[in-house]
Amino acid sequence: MASMGLPCGRPESEFRGRITHARPSGYSKGRTRSHQLRKSRRPIRIAARRSVLAQRQAQIVGSVLQQLNKHVAVEFNWLACEADDDYVSSGGTAPDTIASIGKGRFVREVERSVLTGESDIAVHSIKDLPAAEASDGLTIAAIPRRADARDCLIARGGPTSIADLDPRARVGTSSPRRGAQILRLRDDLVVIPIRGNIDTRVDKVVNRGDYDATLLAVAGLERAGMSEHAQNVIEPAQMLPAPGQGALAVQCRVDDHVSIRRCLPINDPTTATAVHAERCVVAGLDGDCNAPIAAFVMPVEQDGLMGYRFSVRVMSFDGRRCLEIDEHVDASDLGKRTKQIIERLLDDGAAAILSDQPDREVPPPERRASPD
Repeated sequence: MASMGLPCGRPESEFRGRITHARPSGYSKGRTRSHQLRKSRRPIRIAARRSVLAQRQAQIVGSVLQQLNKHVAVEFNWLACEADDDYVSSGGTAPDTIASIGKGRFVREVERSVLTGESDIAVHSIKDLPAAEASDGLTIAAIPRRADARDCLIARGGPTSIADLDPRARVGTSSPRRGAQILRLRDDLVVIPIRGNIDTRVDKVVNRGDYDATLLAVAGLERAGMSEHAQNVIEPAQMLPAPGQGALAVQCRVDDHVSIRRCLPINDPTTATAVHAERCVVAGLDGDCNAPIAAFVMPVEQDGLMGYRFSVRVMSFDGRRCLEIDEHVDASDLGKRTKQIIERLLDDGAAAILSDQPDREVPPPERRASPD
């Protein structure tokens, strides 16, 4: 178990101004000391995957929990996940590599650490958690304030937008959502799978020349200390984010009231509400991370009233067919409108579009000479 080591920089910036001291439902101040919930001095043990990004995300959460719980130690439990090994050993070059592994397996070992009591809290990118099913015995105790949800382009030779890429440029992505939207914008581009953590994928484009370009999440690059590669941001009008992109999930056991109480102050209600609606769309369409579904619920103010811009794209894998919804929803109507949007998409043929996966051979990446 690693002891608390705060990362460099300002890891708490995502939370600044949004830390709330809400009282969990079911607890009362009580009239006598015997009914009060005493502060526990139990260490906060945080589980996460061993990847650079996963560790950084856990450290961001850990640093804020340490500030709020100065009387306890914060420890980290870095875990090697079986799915990581399977992904690497498979080569990750087939279009269905992640689909065959199942993205939920990337979080399974971390969740098991919490369920067995080895750890108290798990930190995930919420888009890694299956939307349609909850893990028995676990709850999402907090969703902190969302970071930048947009994607960005990383390209060799100077292109700063998808429009700037040369015809037949090879764009590396294993995300069906990104692939479909790239082909929807530029059907003359070649989309091929790419594997590895974000630093590896950047290296395959920038230094090795295996690909002409790739797309990555701005939030991931910034959290990993690679913000210099997050300059060519793509607006949602062109590249709608994945459901939950830019948001973290803090999990703990449903019966661990100490951990739940510690996590509640870092929950951001606005982010949690928006992400819940996005994940409901995926679940309602019987989709998962392998489906070309994009959804982004962005808080906006209209006529002095709080609301959300609700944007969804459901696409075929080649981007040729697309259902799109983009509308303003009042905050008070978000739950009702989410259900209506799902019904509308299903009535318009979303299930048929999502099942329309073309059979096509994907060319392997070509190794290109590095620039002088």
